[in-house]
Amino acid sequence: MDCQDLTELKIVVRSILVACRNPLTVEELWKKVTYIFGPQQLQTQISDYRTPFNFLKSIPDVVQLDDPEDTNSIVNIISSKLSRHMEILVPTNIIRPPKPKNHLQELLVPYITQCAFIRIVYELYPDGLSISDFESDILCIPIFQSYINCVDKLLYNLDHIFLRKGGEIISLQPKIVNSLKQIETKGKFTAMDICNIDEYSLENKYDDKLISNGLEYPLFNILEESIKTNIEQLLDEVPGWISDRHMCNLYIEKFGSAFTHYRRWGFTRVSQMFSKLPELCCVHFSNNEVEIFSTKNHTCDINKNVDILKDENKNLESGFFSIRANKKYDNEPDVNDGVLKKFLRNDPYLEASLSDCFLEQEIKHFELKINNSYNVNVCGINTSFVASIKCQYIDQYHEFQKLLVDMKNFYFINDSQFLFDTNIIMVKQTYAYFLDDFWFRGVVIDTNLDGIQMINIDYGSMHTIPFDDIRLLHVRFAQLPAQSFTCNLHGIDSIDENELLGIIDKKCTVYVVSTDQQNKFANVKIKFMDSISDKYLNDEWLENGIAQPDSDEE
Repeated sequence: MDCQDLTELKIVVRSILVACRNPLTVEELWKKVTYIFGPQQLQTQISDYRTPFNFLKSIPDVVQLDDPEDTNSIVNIISSKLSRHMEILVPTNIIRPPKPKNHLQELLVPYITQCAFIRIVYELYPDGLSISDFESDILCIPIFQSYINCVDKLLYNLDHIFLRKGGEIISLQPKIVNSLKQIETKGKFTAMDICNIDEYSLENKYDDKLISNGLEYPLFNILEESIKTNIEQLLDEVPGWISDRHMCNLYIEKFGSAFTHYRRWGFTRVSQMFSKLPELCCVHFSNNEVEIFSTKNHTCDINKNVDILKDENKNLESGFFSIRANKKYDNEPDVNDGVLKKFLRNDPYLEASLSDCFLEQEIKHFELKINNSYNVNVCGINTSFVASIKCQYIDQYHEFQKLLVDMKNFYFINDSQFLFDTNIIMVKQTYAYFLDDFWFRGVVIDTNLDGIQMINIDYGSMHTIPFDDIRLLHVRFAQLPAQSFTCNLHGIDSIDENELLGIIDKKCTVYVVSTDQQNKFANVKIKFMDSISDKYLNDEWLENGIAQPDSDEE
């Protein structure tokens, strides 16, 4: 390559640094430059500088040496419009240009911490206090100590909470005070309780859950009325749901101002803030989107969500049972990563490796074969549309009981490693959950203020569990197929529900007459396992007029 001037050489130096994920030393960089230009042309080009080190020091618009005295220093690239579209590839050695002063003032104060500030000032300083007293008396409290060296920046970012009087006195904003008078404080921490919270408690996954219940006020009660009105109006006007990533753009288009309120109130994502506003909206996580619905326009269709157990399944690879702690990022991010996996890479609670976590939607179902019989326990019935029953396999009883024991023993020791931020719970996703002293496998069908609604994939039962009792499922426990399945009673259109109640919790044999195209749903005939008759109950019910025949079978 023929070098015409230093401009071309500087472009090549910048290109090499952009293309390398890891920082390069002077020697490493120059080897690559030499390979591109050839030693003779390159030596001619920098002859006036004598050494590569001197040349690099002379182009401060392109690079900056980590140590100007070290001839083999690390070489950092200076951010530029020429390469900014590619600089994401070199996150470790970019020297960014100075940012605006307003940006340097930004400080994200978590919502739970903001609530603690509110409670302390509301209870102990109803008439306000001086900034010097704020620094000496409040920031000395353990959970606030991390802000002691940035008082001005802290107050700058909490101007929606604190009102400054004359520059030296601060008090709570009147609207905050009025809101607190309307909030039920039973069970909430007092100022004395807050003073006794250890400074590291908010970083502890268990303490954080407990403390958040005692500290956090309902966001709806203290959020500015204008913001609530705008959010409600935006959600009501958009049919269906709004994507988390589109919310800010839609807000700007409609109201002409940026939606930065989620960061001001201490949330890193729009969906985190909206999950704290169940009075206005509900947040669902699908494979590809974070969906925000208006509470007015969204209701959970239980019958529809039950059908998630009939969707197409994916075969799972076996995983190691050993816990690879502190290796959450052992796999590089992939463009095909789902929403759940993307969020879990930055989850503050999850300690287990992502490769140890079951991140597919559903666990595979047992294969139903036509003209085969299976021994089952009937665990549920449904006569709402067509006569159907929910069954649990008996033939894999011992394997299933071993699974329950293994899960109980495993999560007794390791449940803390599979704890995750419940703000990102995904509907139609399979998790482990705790109930009645055991751990089970279940699919989330909805979340609300009361907890998480789940279907147990092994018993077919439905439960509402607290947010504290859900964990990610270890991949080992996803290998045994789901032990329950739903099937229609062959030849029957409708039947007296009381008659079907008589087969619940009974051991029966089902004969598969047909299955759907995906082999996930069956039409069956059923009889009691201990029956000496070859006649199925379907035929007896039809003959005795207890059931109405299916029109397709007449």
